Amino acid sequence: MKRLDTNGFTITELLIAIAISSILATVLLAVSMTYYGNVIQNNQTAELGIENHYALRAIIEDIRLADSIQASGVLTDANAPGTGWNTDDGANVLVIGSPATTSDYDVIYDDSTGYPYSNELIYYVSGNSLNKRIIRNDAATGNRATTSCPAAVASSSCPADRTYSTHITDLSFEFFDELGASTTDPALARSVKVTITASRQSFGKTISYTNSMQTTLRNR
Repeated sequence: MKRLDTNGFTITELLIAIAISSILATVLLAVSMTYYGNVIQNNQTAELGIENHYALRAIIEDIRLADSIQASGVLTDANAPGTGWNTDDGANVLVIGSPATTSDYDVIYDDSTGYPYSNELIYYVSGNSLNKRIIRNDAATGNRATTSCPAAVASSSCPADRTYSTHITDLSFEFFDELGASTTDPALARSVKVTITASRQSFGKTISYTNSMQTTLRNR
């Protein structure tokens, strides 16, 4: 077999060396991609966890300071769904009655009833986004709250609903009465357990993160 003058290898030996190099390069690439994919998935799982925890803490804090969990919204919202806002696990909607306060955070009371005026805080899932809408009670003089709107129609007088996550697949909740027994009636809720599940696709795999918290309504 004639050797190549430039390096002393035969053509056959050169082809074999190229083939072996290609195989090693393919294996190295596969290992590198697997390692890279695992790193990315781990990072995205951690991001889901942080995002999930942040959203859950926001809901829990609003529930803790609430005076009620409402079966249905009672304040007017021009941008509400056709059937209005209704607390519904299946629809991923939670309606919270929150005491109206002044700019000094003093609770505003209704003189005719002796009870605080309530704003409504609506947590709802749209697509995979977990959002919070605020409905201001206009009857409460000095109310510092501002009604929010869908991003598509938001303005300076009606800011956009706040989005806490864009990876939510489920928002669920369980109510407990003053004796700690589970109840399906939001009006009887003395404490609430909220569970959020978030997921996303990463390198052809679905990664998920679920977290739960429970709190008692302080102002009920």
